[in-house]
Amino acid sequence: MAGPQAPRILIFPGGPSGAAQALAAARGYVAVPARDVEAGLDLLATQPFDVAVLADEGPLEGTLALCRRLRAAPGGDRVAVVAVTGSAGATAALLEAGATVVAAALEPSIAIQLDAAVWWGRRPSAHVADRAPAERALLERAARSFGDASAEVIKAAEDALRTSEERMRLVVRATSDAFWDWDLSSGRVTGSERMRSFYGTGGADIEEDAAWWFERVHPEDRDRVMNGLRRAMEGDEGTFELWYRCLLADGSYADVHDRGIVLRDATGRAYRMLGAVSDVTERRQMETRLQLADRMASLGTLAAGVAHEINNPLAYMVANVDFARKELRAKGAGARLDALLSALDEAAEGGSRVRHIVGGLKTFSRADDGELGPVDVDPVIQLVLRMAQQQIQSKARLVLELRPVPAVRANEAQLGQVILNLLVNAAQALPEGKVSENEIRISTAPAPPGRVCIEVCDTGPGIAPDLQSRIFDPFFTTKPIGEGTGLGLAICHGIVTSFRGEIGVESEVGKGACFRVLLPVHDRRAGTGEERDAASGGASDESPEEAAQ
Repeated sequence: MAGPQAPRILIFPGGPSGAAQALAAARGYVAVPARDVEAGLDLLATQPFDVAVLADEGPLEGTLALCRRLRAAPGGDRVAVVAVTGSAGATAALLEAGATVVAAALEPSIAIQLDAAVWWGRRPSAHVADRAPAERALLERAARSFGDASAEVIKAAEDALRTSEERMRLVVRATSDAFWDWDLSSGRVTGSERMRSFYGTGGADIEEDAAWWFERVHPEDRDRVMNGLRRAMEGDEGTFELWYRCLLADGSYADVHDRGIVLRDATGRAYRMLGAVSDVTERRQMETRLQLADRMASLGTLAAGVAHEINNPLAYMVANVDFARKELRAKGAGARLDALLSALDEAAEGGSRVRHIVGGLKTFSRADDGELGPVDVDPVIQLVLRMAQQQIQSKARLVLELRPVPAVRANEAQLGQVILNLLVNAAQALPEGKVSENEIRISTAPAPPGRVCIEVCDTGPGIAPDLQSRIFDPFFTTKPIGEGTGLGLAICHGIVTSFRGEIGVESEVGKGACFRVLLPVHDRRAGTGEERDAASGGASDESPEEAAQ
């Protein structure tokens, strides 16, 4: 049992406070736990204590604030303060806030710092010469304490390390991703076993110069990939993401998705990059097939209207050409020259309309490689409106608010598919027989920073709040069975995302819906090839290795 002169320890509530109380009692100290912070400060002001223990229970800021408050409270200047924390790198801040010593949230560390605090608390004015023997005794006791626990701690750490390494090996074996590690100071790239299936190396792992890897990036994508890596090194982001084509062992190219992290030193300079490469060739092909199938389905929906649009000009083309032929064969054709010219002019106008409609169908339905480039938004909207004109006119008034906007980085056919899907959905959502009341509005406008906004709004029934978060999910539809695949908006989302854009909806039940598409403005400085990553930038003759030096 503790004697009357035993050191008195005031223990504030917190995570490891129970361990601190048990350790204090085991050493013969008088441990006094406080019910809460206010009660602890009252005890400190009214009773003598040698040490106060603050146990970290939440954010570091809370412990720092309590430490400062304790030092400023009555009696706070008479005690040594032990700050127990699980926050890495918190020692300097806690000492500055008034802690005498800082202990890690481990029993050996708490015990050592508790003994040290008792010594400091009972000898606040001791001379330096007097402190040396006590400090040596503390060090010897610390060595014994850690020595007793070292075998168990080391064994536990080794077991945890082996478990972690085995788990990582299993993850690497289970995934189809290829992992790489790039040392920027030496320029060496180390790759996992999976890299063999990508590049055809002979060993279990690969270790090559970075130039060896860059040579396997498709020539059309190489500048863009190097620019993206350089921007990742020089920027503030800790992660990066790239899409490109790489050369496989069999001589073919695969679409890959490469993402990773950038490690920086204390000055912020990048010294290492780590990442994982996924072969997304099949996924890209499937996305292309789904997009084409969706376009064909949209064409089927528009077939009746398109047929009407083509048949009307064809009818008067045929009639006028027949009339002109008969008149030219008749006597006195010269007297009727004006009528003949008028008929031929109408035929030419009809032929031009048919040509535009057929051209729009070809543009919209063609299978392309998804290559991105500068696209003028207004012509795409006009093309889609010609195709959907009959369906829109039968359901609603059309309002156009097209402001001048710069070209966007997109694909013409895919952008047309997005706008057509949104228009068809808007028309289908409107009630029948209320053309004068129903309205579909299309607007374009610049949107900072460096984007273009396209909106398709309707005055239909709107979308319930609980459905708005699901409408872009694949196969989700509110239409009756057989009337919708549930892929239209999902494909729109996929296309817009591939442009590095955004698509969203604002709606209130009974007040219609407004779909908003935000697309990045085309950067004329961007490299050529398929701009599929957000890190593309201006071309430069400097390689990423040189940028890292």
